[in-house]
Amino acid sequence: MRWRNSLFIKIFLWFWIVVVVSMTVATLSFQWLQDDYHRPLQLREQILLQRIAENRQPLKIKKRGLWARLDPGWNIVKFEESQLNDLPHDVAEFYEHAVAEQQSLWGQEDGFMMMGPLVYRDQIYIAVSRYHWRHSLDEGERWLIPFLVVVMVSLMCGVLAWHLTSPIRRLQKAAKKLSAGDFDISELRSNLNRGDELGDLSVEFVEMADSLQRLLQSHRQLLRDVSHELRSPLTRLQIALGIARKKDAGNTLQAEHDRIERASGQVANLVTQILDLAKLQQEGELTTEKLDLVRVFKTWLQDAELELAAKHLTVEWQLESEEMFCHIDAILMQRAFDNVLRNAIRFSPDGGVLTLSLGRSGQQLIFKLCDQGPGVSEDQLEDIFAPFTQADQSRSHAGSGYGGGYGIGLAMVQRILNMHHGDVCARNIADSGLCVEWSLPDRPKPRVIV
Repeated sequence: MRWRNSLFIKIFLWFWIVVVVSMTVATLSFQWLQDDYHRPLQLREQILLQRIAENRQPLKIKKRGLWARLDPGWNIVKFEESQLNDLPHDVAEFYEHAVAEQQSLWGQEDGFMMMGPLVYRDQIYIAVSRYHWRHSLDEGERWLIPFLVVVMVSLMCGVLAWHLTSPIRRLQKAAKKLSAGDFDISELRSNLNRGDELGDLSVEFVEMADSLQRLLQSHRQLLRDVSHELRSPLTRLQIALGIARKKDAGNTLQAEHDRIERASGQVANLVTQILDLAKLQQEGELTTEKLDLVRVFKTWLQDAELELAAKHLTVEWQLESEEMFCHIDAILMQRAFDNVLRNAIRFSPDGGVLTLSLGRSGQQLIFKLCDQGPGVSEDQLEDIFAPFTQADQSRSHAGSGYGGGYGIGLAMVQRILNMHHGDVCARNIADSGLCVEWSLPDRPKPRVIV
């Protein structure tokens, strides 16, 4: 990075440019307001001066107090040359200019319009007016000069602030997209050619995003490859286990065979979940249809009647309406519902209550499933939706009787909800238990995979 492209140099030079321009404008404006303007009196203006002298009552001479006596339009000042020192200096200067040029003049003197002089019987007449040279920078409104300077400085500082904050806002937006798993940060491309510190930061940010994307892709590919490679030996193991059971006619090794079958089943289940998660993370089109969530949720709940009966659990429904339609992919949404439901069953105490509610908030459908289990530590409520993340020991699977988990189910739930432009969160219930809440748009949207 060259020194002239440094952000420090830009800010430093911009500050002094603003100061110099402001001082220059203020000085030139002041001089312009002080500049006097004179030209020879034209014939029609001479006639106008004579009429004013004949028809207007002359003002009483009283130094600067003369200006307080000005009427709208033209006024006439009458004096003798011996009274020159008694006149306001503006009128006296105008008269001296006219004498020096030896002709009657029309012009401006410190913001006042004047015509003259007209000499008649040793009396000197000069017409004075504010009306014909009225403008926004006249005597009583010259406060506009500092106001305009402040406005100009503010605009220049606003340009500098925009120049500095615009790439920062783009960086902030890109960081939010990156944290959500979206590696499309094309809006940063305009920052790359700045050549200053913010440009260098944008280049490093893009390189970091590319590295993260490659790392994530390699991680997903590794999971898929390992899962596929594990399926073949698992299949052979299950075949060998079946042969071993047939050879064990007296069932002398039944306990060992059962233990092997449970272990291989758990590994097979893990492999299946990893492959399912990998498929969800790949781009693909949803097959959505408009379904009544109340009806489909109740249907899916019936599939878990055996687990509910085994723990003597009671289900309570809280429905805002008997029908609530939403566009969903039924296969994926059933998988999400099943994961959340079976988690709630697994951690609920015997004889507990599961509360399922479905309502509407604006253009969102809200589904909640609450159990009476031990809940989750507050600092882990967001982490439980990350792949391979499990809750602490307060919500351990040990002793539940329904097997262990691998931290994949809730990650799949979040991915499925995101594919439907929805969201999922969890919160602890005051007394005891965990409540998982979904939000789904009540009308379809074009899907963008992130």
